[in-house]
Amino acid sequence: MKKILMTMAAALMAVTMNAQNMYVGGSLGYSTTSQDGTTLDTRFSLIPEFGVSFNDKMGVGVEIGYSSDKDEQSHAPNTVTESTFKFAPYFRYTALKLGNVSVFGDGQFSYATTKTETKAKNGNTNDQTVNNWGLYVKPGIAYNLNEKFALVAKFGNIIGYTSNKLDVNGAKAKSTFELLNLTNNIQFGFYYNF
Repeated sequence: MKKILMTMAAALMAVTMNAQNMYVGGSLGYSTTSQDGTTLDTRFSLIPEFGVSFNDKMGVGVEIGYSSDKDEQSHAPNTVTESTFKFAPYFRYTALKLGNVSVFGDGQFSYATTKTETKAKNGNTNDQTVNNWGLYVKPGIAYNLNEKFALVAKFGNIIGYTSNKLDVNGAKAKSTFELLNLTNNIQFGFYYNF
């Protein structure tokens, strides 16, 4: 896996030499659910992004993200905490530009690892790790506020394939195929162009 990641990083550096425009940005998310003053669920995500455009239509980029989800419902016997690290390079094609608005699609490869810690009320813990990889076509829209700043929204998957596998000997992979699942994993963020 290290060789694959290093090859992708080297390829990304090589293509930046021919870049017309570069951008950084990403998205940030936080939510909490409580009942009668007791916190039941807390979610947090931070997904920085870097990309380069070769021309008005094509470019490449990468998302490197972290998210966590802590479920501590009072009626449940366990507190479950999930922490996910994601690495997702993509190829972007801008299909339509109308003034300050751009509509694009990302062809993306994603690798993620999720660690789940289950802590019982008696103090016992159980940890497990799941490795996940996927191929996706994701739609998005960008609105350029000016030459430097843009607001961005990404909407689920037009098409996607995901494989999950528990990180233990003998585990079998679970695969998921998606078609037009546009409400899954909606992200809002910003870009700074330089």
